[in-house]
Amino acid sequence: MASNTAAPPVALHSDNLPDDLVCSICLTVPADPQITPCDHVFCRACIRQALTHNNLCPIDRRPCTVGELKQLEGLSFRVWSGIQVKCGGHESGCAWRGSIADYANHVENNCTVGRNPAGNNIDNNSELTEEVETLRRENLEMKEQLEESRRVNRMRDVLLREAVVTATDRTCDHFAPIIEQLERERDSLRQSRDALRENLNNRPNLPRIFYGDYCFGREDVSDLSQLISRYLYDKPSEIDSNKIFNCVRTCYTALDRNYEDNDENYWYDMRMLLSTCLASGFFTVNQLNNIDSWYTKHFGR
Repeated sequence: MASNTAAPPVALHSDNLPDDLVCSICLTVPADPQITPCDHVFCRACIRQALTHNNLCPIDRRPCTVGELKQLEGLSFRVWSGIQVKCGGHESGCAWRGSIADYANHVENNCTVGRNPAGNNIDNNSELTEEVETLRRENLEMKEQLEESRRVNRMRDVLLREAVVTATDRTCDHFAPIIEQLERERDSLRQSRDALRENLNNRPNLPRIFYGDYCFGREDVSDLSQLISRYLYDKPSEIDSNKIFNCVRTCYTALDRNYEDNDENYWYDMRMLLSTCLASGFFTVNQLNNIDSWYTKHFGR
């Protein structure tokens, strides 16, 4: 059995993972899987925590109790044990790779960095919240400048077109200097616009906060808010909006079910996260409608 303090393993080939073997609560491959009577697989800790609040399967809402949970057997076990993973502490220097079935033994007996040390949940929400707010304000200011640049640019283009049309009915030499001036101003505005866009994605001295994994759970709400606010209107193509939405939904589920072990500041963190999501350009219309209904349910208008 994997330690409760162990960082979850990371699949080496996530695109080929069977969906049925991914825990729908934490969205990772279970290191210690258990299966419900309705054949849904979860992490041992995730499903047991969920069943302490409601004796229903989180996926299809069928009755289920802790006593009915079983270990994987037969074909399901063979498929699961064939999944290749790397240590959850790989970013801290652990180079171990192997079968997920061997992960618990690696963490318990060999790994010195894959276990989360006690006290790792010291509250730093105030600092993170302040940083998220600062980044959000910067993004809003840059967006306003960019929108103003676009507005002026559109106005200049209209004036330029009108000048060109008028020039066809008058002496072209008379309007040539005006047209040249307008073109120079338009080019200058386009350069300013491009510079603003560049600044949105290349602000100095900002630490890297996204490494290609989508492991944002209840303890990572502030990090998720920070990621979305950093790329509020210019999301990099390598970030999958649907996976980010699934992470937001997982965090919201913990708020909606009011888990007893939620952090004391979890309500404020979720308010910040949902507000940042609504202000961003990450999500589809349907996803934004869902987020808006979540926000309204718990925080009002």
